[in-house]
Amino acid sequence: MDSLPYVPAAVTLALLVPVALLGRRLAKLLRQPEIVGEIMACLLLGALLASQWHWKPATMDGGAVLEKAGHLGLALFLVGAVHEIRAGGSRLGGRTIALTATGSLLLPLGCGVAFAAWVLADGSPALRGGAPAGVLVLMLAIALAVTAVPVLAGILDDRGMLNTAIGRLCMAVAVSIDAVTWSLLAIAVGLSHGGGKITPYLVFVVGLLGAWAIRRTGGLPGPRAWAERIPVAVPIGLTTAAAVAAALTTSRLGLTDVLGAVLVALALPGDNGTGPWTRAANTVGGWGRFVLPLLFTVTGMGLASAPLSVFSWQAVLLSVALAIFGKLVGSYFGARAAGRPPVECMRVAVFLNARGLTELAVLQTGYQAGILTPALFLALVVMALFTTVLSGPLLWAIDRRTAAADADAPRTAEPVPYPVER
Repeated sequence: MDSLPYVPAAVTLALLVPVALLGRRLAKLLRQPEIVGEIMACLLLGALLASQWHWKPATMDGGAVLEKAGHLGLALFLVGAVHEIRAGGSRLGGRTIALTATGSLLLPLGCGVAFAAWVLADGSPALRGGAPAGVLVLMLAIALAVTAVPVLAGILDDRGMLNTAIGRLCMAVAVSIDAVTWSLLAIAVGLSHGGGKITPYLVFVVGLLGAWAIRRTGGLPGPRAWAERIPVAVPIGLTTAAAVAAALTTSRLGLTDVLGAVLVALALPGDNGTGPWTRAANTVGGWGRFVLPLLFTVTGMGLASAPLSVFSWQAVLLSVALAIFGKLVGSYFGARAAGRPPVECMRVAVFLNARGLTELAVLQTGYQAGILTPALFLALVVMALFTTVLSGPLLWAIDRRTAAADADAPRTAEPVPYPVER
């Protein structure tokens, strides 16, 4: 089949949609987030194609195009996701959110530093790679601190909790955490390419200043009125073109294409979540989301093509243990410090432990930038999927415990009023 030009690429594209839909369907039957089933199904598809027919993105006809399309899809998806984070971040506030976010961020960051210390002490080139030690420490700290906003929203919606007090708290905390982790990720990528002709620091600073200037200018009365009058296709077209151009530019400068997409998302003018730029970001993000199964499949091909020696059970087990410990314990005690009841704190901790799609985007960025080796990337992909899948069983256990406690409670007891959010 390899002798026929472009057949591998065509077969891959033909299989994507049915495999992704099958994965989502199986996940729904297992009462898991549908995105988890889609990710796992596409990763397995890529691994199967690579192992059976030795298809690799770097060598098969059309493979380079598929890989670039997958990365551009990720860039477009992040325009919508980061714009949502930016819009939500401006509305964050309150002691409860601040304390919960602090606990859910600081302890996982510390666990990531501990994991990095183990990787550096291990000294294995297949695991350690050639990234500077400080960059690797920062990257692994970020990897264990992420919470997936899209997957979290899906889990809350499935349980009918998206618009409840606990749902709003979890979403606000997740948005604030991801705003910090994406900023740190941009710094890590910049540091990893510190020797270029155009320094990453200059690119990062100029990009941020440019994004700030465009955002402020677009928020003035004149530009806002212009944006409201023009056809909706114009903001969508401008956003798409800017995202693709910025992604390709930062990639050619030696940085990851994700950085360009993030800068475009930060540059989009604020419009209270209902204006033309928000609609454009949501549309572009939706297009990117549609292409993401291609990225998962290409990633699966790359992982299956790597030597078996790169797989490290020790790295998988340690990253999973530290990731779960950091999020569950940090989020629980952060919420308790804010005065939330214990059962609610347990649920918040479980929700914030889901990493899903956002984690995979972060890991793909670190892998593409050369910070993560295939062994570390694979271990952290397993961690991301496992912590997301774990949310269902843990929530079921909490529900069972709560139901048992309610059954044993005296019937004459007065109901405890739900605490008011602060």
